[in-house]
Amino acid sequence: MTSSLQQSGYAVLTAMDMRGALSALTSNSVGLIVCENTLKDISGYDFFRFLKSDPLRENIPFVFFVPINDQGRAIKAFKLGAADFLVYPLETEVFVSRVKEVFPLSGSENLKSAHQAGTSLAEKANGPNHKEKRRNKRALPLPHLLVEVSRDGILWMQGKIKNISRQGMFMHTALLGKPGVELYVRFSLPTGTSVVKGRIQHIAFENYDPSAGIGVEVESSNQWKEILKYLVSLIQKQDSAPSENETVNPSNSSRDVTRTIILTGETAHALANARVEKSPQKNKEASYDIRFYQSLIGKQLDNYKTVSFIGAGAMGGVFKGWDIALERTVALKVISYKLAAQKVFRELFIKEARFVSKLDHPNIAHIYYTGDVNQILYFALEFVDGVTLAELIKKGENLNTLKGLNYLIKICEALDFVRQKKIIHRDMKPTNIMINDQGIVKIVDFGVAKVVDVKAEKDKKEGMVGSPLYISPESILGRPLDHRSDIYSLGASFYHAFTGYPPFDGMTPDVVFRKHVKEKLIPLRKRNPKVSNALGNIVGKMLAKKPENRYQDYKDIIKDLQVLRARALKFQKLKNETLIFKVKHKPRP
Repeated sequence: MTSSLQQSGYAVLTAMDMRGALSALTSNSVGLIVCENTLKDISGYDFFRFLKSDPLRENIPFVFFVPINDQGRAIKAFKLGAADFLVYPLETEVFVSRVKEVFPLSGSENLKSAHQAGTSLAEKANGPNHKEKRRNKRALPLPHLLVEVSRDGILWMQGKIKNISRQGMFMHTALLGKPGVELYVRFSLPTGTSVVKGRIQHIAFENYDPSAGIGVEVESSNQWKEILKYLVSLIQKQDSAPSENETVNPSNSSRDVTRTIILTGETAHALANARVEKSPQKNKEASYDIRFYQSLIGKQLDNYKTVSFIGAGAMGGVFKGWDIALERTVALKVISYKLAAQKVFRELFIKEARFVSKLDHPNIAHIYYTGDVNQILYFALEFVDGVTLAELIKKGENLNTLKGLNYLIKICEALDFVRQKKIIHRDMKPTNIMINDQGIVKIVDFGVAKVVDVKAEKDKKEGMVGSPLYISPESILGRPLDHRSDIYSLGASFYHAFTGYPPFDGMTPDVVFRKHVKEKLIPLRKRNPKVSNALGNIVGKMLAKKPENRYQDYKDIIKDLQVLRARALKFQKLKNETLIFKVKHKPRP
């Protein structure tokens, strides 16, 4: 069938499984998919459903080509949206004519050789090597500005803006798309999150590297003008950024302040390098990981089937999965493609699973199973269907309420349980705090947690562990850590939640580190006048520079928060009673 199509003028690519098919779709311009009922790793019908859920590929015509014993499923295929349903054995002339009906040879796009079909979309449109091909180069260079990009407003991926103008922007991102495809770009501004709608004007990427350079045209609006004004101010600030001799750790100046940093020691040094993209080679390796995660969609790992990709971190990717034995939704965490071959990372990955298995608490995501299938190391976790605290902060949701207070109390209770197991999390931050759809708060990601042995580590120097916006001063200075470091990071996370601002911020991690260690904290009430003095004092004490000046125990934090909550409930009750009284005794006109 392949040769008959080629003789008719079509360029044909073949794949035996979903992984190969997705790789072909990522790297090539495909006008038609002809698929059998069963691939090596997934059924053809499930593969079709997956493609129909992808806005970029949903319009590619899909033809089923099945054996005679499967012809009864034709109605199902057409209901799903198939363009045709062919049953073999079938004469090649009939097969080709049916293909021509769906995808006629009516232009040069279809009359390319097999070699030309292997050329990436980007090379055909704009040439390789991420080069921008607009007539006018973007006026403003922004080499380190990170944004988020989405095609559907649901799944967001990171993008790095390289330059920008009034008409739009040019960025590098792993999100692929054809010219003309609409997408959303999300910016984090001091005033909150802002989303603009744009359209891909051109795209450039190398073969085998889906981290693409895309030109995005944005419609002129007041919102876009405000964003552009803010970006220009960033450039001006960048020009006056502090010099290296003013920083705590000059080697970190290019790192993203929102990402986890781990330094010092063999394992820590390796992890730090894994978490930071420093070169084109690093970008290429990261793009291989993305392809690896895409290839796992629909694949079965022991009793678990991957359903959809949620997101990726430094150590691995997280999927929504299905437990076929117990028939329940799970989260599947899979070690990254690059790290899977390195013993030190496999040990860290397994260690995380062991830590979580010891933590049976209602506010900590439970672990169900760990496995290794064809060198794919994974573990199955409780699936938390909800949002992170970071997402609530970005949405500008008012967390300076009883709801936010309850979240903090529950997290303190969970971390107190963790402390009793002699474990410290070491990376408490809003993205590691989730709230499910029932309003239950959960701690996730124990990837850098460790067991604390006070006697053994009294004089031992630590590496820097944590995320710049929420890291404790003692971690920055490489001193031994205990649960009070988690108290600081938790305080920083809820300072951000209650005020809308992180306690310390800056253009580079170096600046933020210096502020954590030396700069005086701005009181919560000055950031947000709605925060009560009592709540400000509690969070402020959690954020004391020296561990001995902080709360020494989670129970003390919980006690003070419960007193505050009782006062708030009493005030709320009195307020409601006053309103009822006014309504009942409303004077007559």
